[in-house]
Amino acid sequence: MLRNFFEGLGDLFQATFKILPIAGDIVNRIFMLIIAGGLLYWVIQMRNHKANDEA
Repeated sequence: MLRNFFEGLGDLFQATFKILPIAGDIVNRIFMLIIAGGLLYWVIQMRNHKANDEA
């Protein structure tokens, strides 16, 4: 039972690795935008906490 699960999971990963070259650099740019947006949000929240003298 576990063997079937892990073989299916491996087949799924292999299929996604075949799709990635087709997607190209767009996937990398999406990840960069998500990370940059999260970092910007975090910095703004930290500035707000500092301005309100919160710990």
